[in-house]
Amino acid sequence: MGSFQRVPMGDRIKTQRRTRGLTQRALADAVGVSPAYLSLIESDKRQIGGKLLRQIAEELGVTTETFTALSDDRLAADLDEVSRTLGEPAEPNASSLVAFSPDWARIILQLNERVLSAEAHSDRIADRFWRDPQSISFAHDILSRITSIRSAAEILADLVDTGGETRARFTRTVVGESERLTTVARQMIAALQEGAGEDAAGADVREVDGYLQDRDYYFPVLEDAVAGLARPAAEPPTSRFRTASSLVERELGSVIDAELDLRAFRTEGAVARARGALVRYAAGALIMPYDAFHDAATRNRYDVDILCDRFGVSFEQAAHRLASLRRPGQEGIPFAFLRVDPAGTISKRLSSRALRLPLFGACPLWCAFGAFGESGRTLTQLADMEGERFLLIARAVDKTRQHHAQPAARFSVMLGAPADYLGDIVYGDPFPPGVESVVTAAGYECRSCSRVSCAQRAHGGAIL
Repeated sequence: MGSFQRVPMGDRIKTQRRTRGLTQRALADAVGVSPAYLSLIESDKRQIGGKLLRQIAEELGVTTETFTALSDDRLAADLDEVSRTLGEPAEPNASSLVAFSPDWARIILQLNERVLSAEAHSDRIADRFWRDPQSISFAHDILSRITSIRSAAEILADLVDTGGETRARFTRTVVGESERLTTVARQMIAALQEGAGEDAAGADVREVDGYLQDRDYYFPVLEDAVAGLARPAAEPPTSRFRTASSLVERELGSVIDAELDLRAFRTEGAVARARGALVRYAAGALIMPYDAFHDAATRNRYDVDILCDRFGVSFEQAAHRLASLRRPGQEGIPFAFLRVDPAGTISKRLSSRALRLPLFGACPLWCAFGAFGESGRTLTQLADMEGERFLLIARAVDKTRQHHAQPAARFSVMLGAPADYLGDIVYGDPFPPGVESVVTAAGYECRSCSRVSCAQRAHGGAIL
């Protein structure tokens, strides 16, 4: 579950060929290979790239990105996650479904998003009935009105021969109580509808998250655009980042709008969230220029504190920038980035191809949660997640409080990288190869975790 599924390139080629009504022989002849060799390519038994891939793409009337799209890999990984959280996991063929019909894969994910939104709304309604005196009052009032209407109606049914004034009195009771019941019902419905927009906001978050993943968290147009801006003067990190964000919005608004126009977002809320994400990305790129930051990171083995001092930024800002070092040919270590609050709510999530972070909640054994009890310290952990090992690096950070009586907003920021990079990262030094006693057995999140005996398990999970 942790890593991205790779959609087979051969399946993509086969699907495009069949869509255009070409036989294997016809396509093979057109690109100068044997039908048998093309069959091996379409069966993913032969690697393909370079000139032959370009020839096949040209013959099929598509770009080479059609066969290598990162967005399709994300679709397959999303489908796999849905499978694992719904019950017994399906066979690992999500990538084949995406290769055959990415549109249907998107429809399945959209349906799942609607289910998640409906469940969240239902949970909020249930929670409100449990703890909200207004909801309890509504329920009692409705029952009282129904009882009154029923009693009056029963009396009316028995008073067949009663005079007109008596019948009129009970009829007025039925009418009046019915009107009051209608009013109470409308008030209850209005109260329950409060916060319904939160469901839409959740869908927007997931859509923007997918957009950033599809772009691999790298926007070369923004990297180039900020090179022409003057970097803000040194000041406290939060203030400096705010100054940089304002400068980006003022000077690069049209550039950001042009980037957003390349994607058809479903709601205005998603557009606003995506715009905010690109503004923050550009602000980080302005304060921490790619070449200089990449050079400092590799030279100092990704020591976040050194990067903070060198560029005058906060731990969170430096960590977030590390997760965006994805320039082709000049990549940094493929870090995943997570920000979570003490209640376990994830407010920022940047998965990598190796480490796919959960949408909701996270494993309570991750050092991201231990960091809340060790303020100011950077915690590290070598976690084994169902056979895949990752170095996790976390620190608790406090946001500026508004006034003395208001506690500071607290978050834990975490980076995660495959254990293959332990020797390249200063935080990997405490974990020598072959020493199993320093490895933490963990998961991704409780619902899909197979570690049924975990003492920290929040609930039973779907896979037992």
